[in-house]
Amino acid sequence: MPGLRTFVPTTAQGQKKLKPEQLLHWLEQIYATQDAEIGCVRLQAFLPAYVDFVVSGGDWPTEHLAQVRAHLAQCPACAEEYQGLQAVAQLEAQGQLPEVEEALAQFEPEAAPDRVSLVS
Repeated sequence: MPGLRTFVPTTAQGQKKLKPEQLLHWLEQIYATQDAEIGCVRLQAFLPAYVDFVVSGGDWPTEHLAQVRAHLAQCPACAEEYQGLQAVAQLEAQGQLPEVEEALAQFEPEAAPDRVSLVS
């Protein structure tokens, strides 16, 4: 019986081969699934409260805690959203969150220097 590393399927067109590392990653993700999972939409509803829980502590329903952590471990898009919200919440908790005007000013184009007239 060939090992997983020697089994490399091709696409339906037979053009590309699946890397063994990709196959192993997918298998790990399949085996990491749980009986009760939440999807991205439901996680997005939980995310602000979960970020508050992580940053400041407090109460969190234990039945949702494992589901949220499992989803964040498997979904790169939701994990990225979580990391961004957590960074903002930590800045806010430390009193380092910039004011809105200050934050928006960095995106405004710099004013052009006044032109010097050579003719008087």
